[in-house]
Parts: sequence; C-alpha cells; structure tokens
Amino acid sequence: MIYILIIATLLIVNFTNSISKIENKEIKNKFEYFIIDNYKIIFGLAFLLFTIFFWRNSCFFLNYDC
Repeated sequence: MIYILIIATLLIVNFTNSISKIENKEIKNKFEYFIIDNYKIIFGLAFLLFTIFFWRNSCFFLNYDC
C-alpha cells in the first residue's frame, strides 16, 4: 500500500508545481485559464479515479493474501 501513497504524493507535487508555473506566466492562453480556474475539480476527479482504480485492484481491500 505504500506505493499508492508514494504515487499520490508525486502526483500532488507535480500538479501543484505545474499550477504555480502557469500562474507565474505573464501571457496565458484559454486552456491555462481553464486549468487555473478549475484545478481543484480536476485534481479531485483525478484523485477519485486513482482511488477507485487502486481500490478495485488492491489486495488489501479485497482481503486477499498477496
């Protein structure tokens, strides 16, 4: 299960670094404005999909001895 926490941590760090780089740019396009305005929703959906995927494929939650 520790690998799930490591992957989630790396995703969070990468995503927040990307957001801060976009915010510091002087000229932004429409897609970057969309990301800045909706980053909480995007991150929430990514985390939800990540959780569902590993919930279904994890031996810990299936009570199966790996």
